[in-house]
Amino acid sequence: MAGVASSLAWPVAADTPPADIHLVSDTWHGLTRKDGTGLYFDLIRAVYARRKIELRITIYPYARTVQAVKDKRADAWVASFLHEKDFALYPRWHFDRNVQQALFRKRPGYLFGGIADLRDKRVAWLRDFGLDRYLKVPMKIVEVDTIQSALQMLEAGRIDYFIGAQSDIADDINSRGVDMRDVERAFVMHLGLYLAFADTARGEVLRRIWDEEMETFHKSDTFKAIYQRAGFDYPY
Repeated sequence: MAGVASSLAWPVAADTPPADIHLVSDTWHGLTRKDGTGLYFDLIRAVYARRKIELRITIYPYARTVQAVKDKRADAWVASFLHEKDFALYPRWHFDRNVQQALFRKRPGYLFGGIADLRDKRVAWLRDFGLDRYLKVPMKIVEVDTIQSALQMLEAGRIDYFIGAQSDIADDINSRGVDMRDVERAFVMHLGLYLAFADTARGEVLRRIWDEEMETFHKSDTFKAIYQRAGFDYPY
């Protein structure tokens, strides 16, 4: 990691971008793979290649990616919700968005017609995701470490709802062959996914470059083709 420290000490000049950007990321559904491939890495690489900036990628569990940026040991982490953490610098442009889904048991009195139905209920989500920033209704918040734990708590009646990314939920259910006959699923909201930059001079420059390039690049056929090749919907 000595190379990271020297990289982050790069002297900032407004007209001289850094030679690389150090990204930290979890592995997300084939979108960010350990070998540096995947839709998100392909897209970010294409944006920074426009300024001849190369990607350096380190794979960590999500909580460690956030901590690495907080500690200024990396330039940005991949796939943060907007303003998810107070210490990060957020750009204007997201690179994707995901569907947040509610899970709840099939029983009288438990429906989901919108966020207002969460009021005063026991609502769980994965630890450190901070979804109360976006739901904005009074709830009894429960943080869980795994979707498996949340489903067990639903079955036992210890929580009323679990909210998580549709892709995360589908991966967990499919990998474990979970019987979902007694569980309802409902759309909650879309949340944009962003690069979250370190609060450093270098992070500020890299954020500015991202926004300047994405201003036009997100409308281009090249951008759309990256999504099409990966089999994902255009996120704008």
